[in-house]
Amino acid sequence: MEKKILLLLAWLMLAVAGCSANDPQTDLPDTPSVEKPEEPAEPSGNRKILIVYFSHTGNTRTIAGYIHDTVKSDLVEIETVDTYTDDYDTLLAQIREEVATEYCPPLTTRIEDIALYDVIFIGYPIWVETVAPPIRSFLTTHDLAGKTVVPFCTSGTSSAEASYRLIRSLCPQSTVLEGIQIRRGTYDTAYERVIAWLQKIGIVELNQEKNDER
Repeated sequence: MEKKILLLLAWLMLAVAGCSANDPQTDLPDTPSVEKPEEPAEPSGNRKILIVYFSHTGNTRTIAGYIHDTVKSDLVEIETVDTYTDDYDTLLAQIREEVATEYCPPLTTRIEDIALYDVIFIGYPIWVETVAPPIRSFLTTHDLAGKTVVPFCTSGTSSAEASYRLIRSLCPQSTVLEGIQIRRGTYDTAYERVIAWLQKIGIVELNQEKNDER
């Protein structure tokens, strides 16, 4: 019995160690506790909105969907020419190398009519404490000058601040609004926080009666 307990403790320590700030996410989202609206709301100021995101495990895709369900917008997933591996150790080594060298992986995604949009949401997982490399690729191949850029990200325990600084540096002629970070283990309240955040930054106005109904 004592041996089994020691083995269990060792396994738990390894599991915790595998969720460090530098590691890519591998968990799946929890079920949201708030119902989605029947129709997305019109954005404030009649602005045309585009949501672009990169997602490896599905977490960022979920948050992008919450934004898309809340405010009228177009939704595009950023895809790379070479798909990232699902092998944890191999992926982590690759990410560290790409971030260190500021590598921009080639994308299959190209938005030709991006000039039509006023607001661009940029979604990504935090990898090695910054944006996933495909986001660097997207921002260096699309002209967002004069547009409003809104970052949103998912992560384990890492801070999002370094990723926000990088986005501001890659979008020097854009207005970069306050972002939102959804950390591991908080997806059950993510939808409510997304709604509150969209109202706070002035993207959408939802009256109190509609909020109470949800």
